[in-house]
Amino acid sequence: MYSPTHLYYMNTIQCNQRCTKCSHWKYKDQANRLPTAKIVKGILSIPTAKELCIVGGEPLLFKEEIYEILEGISGTKIRTIIITNGVPMDRSFINEIAKYNIHVVVSIDTMDKDFWKFVRGANSYDKAFKNLEYAIGYLARPQISIQSVLSKETEPHMKAVGEYAKEKGIYHSIQDYISEGFEGHWTPMETKNAYLPDTEQQCYAADRNLSIVQNGDVFTCFQQNWIKDCKQALGNLNSEDMIDILSSDYAKKVSAKMRICNLPCKVLKCNTKN
Repeated sequence: MYSPTHLYYMNTIQCNQRCTKCSHWKYKDQANRLPTAKIVKGILSIPTAKELCIVGGEPLLFKEEIYEILEGISGTKIRTIIITNGVPMDRSFINEIAKYNIHVVVSIDTMDKDFWKFVRGANSYDKAFKNLEYAIGYLARPQISIQSVLSKETEPHMKAVGEYAKEKGIYHSIQDYISEGFEGHWTPMETKNAYLPDTEQQCYAADRNLSIVQNGDVFTCFQQNWIKDCKQALGNLNSEDMIDILSSDYAKKVSAKMRICNLPCKVLKCNTKN
């Protein structure tokens, strides 16, 4: 049976910013929302699960769902990571989630207020940093960090973001930008590629990652449909149990194809060896 340890839940494609690095904000969720009880049941039925990452779009557009998920899995050792642009991350949200086993990752690609408008497509610098400053002061250090996306456009800004994070005593990670799947207008760093010998497993997300989208579809990863003959979801939590989905012959087939997959998404943080 496919036995993932790292779960990803894209609870919405919608976003409150108009970032130039992606085009998700142009879209609306097309299907009915997956009932929160079903996502919680699905997570609890995976005994190997160690981590849940809630992403978007902007996941904080649906805060009540996040609260319900955190409470629903609070009896486990699963750590929940929430990736946000910081704009809707107000005091009440931070106060509510601080009691859980969480880690908030705030997307910050520049410290320059003018360049911020290019990055976000919105004049939200002051609000995002006000929320970030509160979160840094309220949460424990292991509960919050900053992540930047590295492209040719943002490369000159990485040092300043890193210095800010160091000053605040929080971790700063850098994610390589890829244009595939995001439909953005940034330029990837040409020298940033992942090369592995043909004798090694090419994708370490195989057998480890599991991705769930807002309509209940379950995939090994969000880029699964890039793999030949793997466009179909493994199953849907609205009509199937997670165990049945992970035990299917199709799940085994997709997993096997992932191990030898060598697509550009291999440079993303969701696919690291350790």
